[in-house]
Amino acid sequence: MTEQKVQDEASEENVPQFFISQEQALQIGRSLPLMIVGRMSYTDKQAFDQDPDPAADVKELIARVAASSSKDPDFLLPDTPLKEAIFRVILAHGNEPMTAEDISEILTERWAMTAYPRDVTPQVIQRLLENSSTYCIIKV
Repeated sequence: MTEQKVQDEASEENVPQFFISQEQALQIGRSLPLMIVGRMSYTDKQAFDQDPDPAADVKELIARVAASSSKDPDFLLPDTPLKEAIFRVILAHGNEPMTAEDISEILTERWAMTAYPRDVTPQVIQRLLENSSTYCIIKV
């Protein structure tokens, strides 16, 4: 392996990744199932007669958002607050750990032709990720 490849792999390993943590939600007294259902499309919400059980399977709820709700054009509007947008991007990708760079690329692509220009550089996203405990987002 060349020295450059070794350096690239080492730098990739040091890039922090973030995900939505059920343990974080419990620690701060938030209902993660309710937070997730609140981001579902109207159609997907109809599957629930009432608010979801706090013990609901979070993985199943996230899978529903990723497979269906995230495809709705209203899921990630250009005027969505950045912390909310970050939360929705992570949900839309099945809560797989993501870097600030990954999220920045998605938001830049999604909001490319908007009347609301935003600073969604990886540096801004990184700062927001590190201060998103109310959204239950933590570093891997």
